[in-house]
Amino acid sequence: MKIILVEDERELCEEFRRCFETVEGIELAAVTDSAAKALEYVRQMQPDAVILDLELHMGEGNGVTFLSKLGKLRGISKPYVLVNTNNSSRTTYDLVRRLGADFVMYKHQQGHCPEDIAEFLLTMARDRTEAPIKSEQDDEEELTGRSQLRARILDELDKVFISPKKKGYLYLADAIEICCGGYVPNVSALIGEKYGKTPKSVEHAMQNAIDGAWDNTDLNELEKHYKARYSANRLSPTVKEFICYYAAKIEKDA
Repeated sequence: MKIILVEDERELCEEFRRCFETVEGIELAAVTDSAAKALEYVRQMQPDAVILDLELHMGEGNGVTFLSKLGKLRGISKPYVLVNTNNSSRTTYDLVRRLGADFVMYKHQQGHCPEDIAEFLLTMARDRTEAPIKSEQDDEEELTGRSQLRARILDELDKVFISPKKKGYLYLADAIEICCGGYVPNVSALIGEKYGKTPKSVEHAMQNAIDGAWDNTDLNELEKHYKARYSANRLSPTVKEFICYYAAKIEKDA
């Protein structure tokens, strides 16, 4: 089992090296503290698994960026991604799972050590080998589910007259999709990365799209569909209020 370790704690890296040297069936193919370098290794080596730290404070990038870009790679077999992190936020866990992480481990949980991770990965490798192969019908059903979610989001935006001509239209759709299951504080940064924009410009475009709808549509018509309250000193919802309302509404009706 070929593994890439993405980690910035040097002592922990050495613990993994020593451990994997003694475990039969595991090869530590590469170690890096850079999200960009990790992607290069995935392309070149096509590992079976990646052990991923989210917060690469002593390195470059972060694990969320890595997951986002990994999901866009084509022509390779996706490695099993085990997130190994100091972050215990449920919101973060939900986000990385949506971005494609297969499992999340908290570094400070009782009994956590490289030996346990090695045993876990070997067990998962055996289970994956023995598991039934995913059919084309399964893939089609998964894509259909995503398409239906997207269609539902766009329908809700259309009902409150968010203009498709506004840049913020697609940004809002992406943000609501990401936040289904819980608001993600850095959602503007994630969307900005996707479109090559700054978080500030994404936030501005989304607010502009919302304000445009509220400025140009009869309030009674808007309130038939947008039933949440917003700040008394505002004439339209904030970006966060808007995203949270529709993410929660769609999640509840799913």
